[in-house]
Amino acid sequence: MLDLLVPDLLVPADAPAAMRDVRLPHLERWLVRAELTRGDARSAVEALASAYGLGRPVPVAAIALAGEERGAASAASAGWLRADPVHLRVDRDAVTLHSAAALDVQPDEARALAAQLAAHFGPQLEFHVAAPDRWYVRVAPAELPTTTPLDDAMGRNVFGLLPRAAGGMPWGSMLTEAQMLLSTSPVNEARESAGKPPINSVWFWGEGVAPAKVALPYAQVHADEAFARGLARLSGARTSGLPAELAALDIPATGESALAVLSALSSPLRRNDAEGWLSTAKRLDAQWFAQLGTAIERFERVRLVLTSEKGSRIATLTPRAKLRWYRRAKPLAHHA
Repeated sequence: MLDLLVPDLLVPADAPAAMRDVRLPHLERWLVRAELTRGDARSAVEALASAYGLGRPVPVAAIALAGEERGAASAASAGWLRADPVHLRVDRDAVTLHSAAALDVQPDEARALAAQLAAHFGPQLEFHVAAPDRWYVRVAPAELPTTTPLDDAMGRNVFGLLPRAAGGMPWGSMLTEAQMLLSTSPVNEARESAGKPPINSVWFWGEGVAPAKVALPYAQVHADEAFARGLARLSGARTSGLPAELAALDIPATGESALAVLSALSSPLRRNDAEGWLSTAKRLDAQWFAQLGTAIERFERVRLVLTSEKGSRIATLTPRAKLRWYRRAKPLAHHA
């Protein structure tokens, strides 16, 4: 059995018309033949947390760090937060948040800015840069605040969404200090001189400690995304990167289930890159969804989980789906 998790294919209502009206003929043909149900998951994190039986709040940072190439050992027995670089834009009556996906943060910029923050905050906050847009910070578990996920905060006024302290650390004033430090950084002076938006804050979210025990819903996980890889490692599953096409996936042993996370659409969606999103969606249709018929034969059951801001659309394909050839395909937007 195979699950294909595809976040950000069903786009928000305010997405550009070209994205909302995209036609993916191979996927559309199989969606209309599938058994369709709805779920509550609005994102890949929510879908994976449900599949692995995680409670709330989901310790996204600690689990994702376990999925990073050099982060598995660091994730154990510690409190972790994501501390992702962001841009805060000051409007007349609000301060809105824009994620690193639109900032094109370079590796040297990320290292320099994180080093400045680490030097300022000392042992209270231990910064770890796994990728230019994925930063982590280690904190004593008792000092982990209550936070708002980055996806929930993007494009919104940050007032009312800031970290809420659970211990003695003054998260509000620390965030203000971080913003003041970043605003005067040579990195941001160079960015603004080049006409780029400054990396003028970090967003703390995903608090928690890596769970000591994780369920094993999938014996095999194919993913490039850190959170999915972290869950696979913590559960003891076999883990590999995502191949270029569906036909290259290994077939799990009898009685086992496999998961593939097709996360390539997330970055262009967050960058508001309609052209990049469209080309990626069409590539997935040609290299993955066009091979669903063969995949049904290889895996016996294939389940597509398409997450969106309204919840998830779950399409289950079994050999019986091939007998429904007479059903006419409907546009992808019909299934949103």
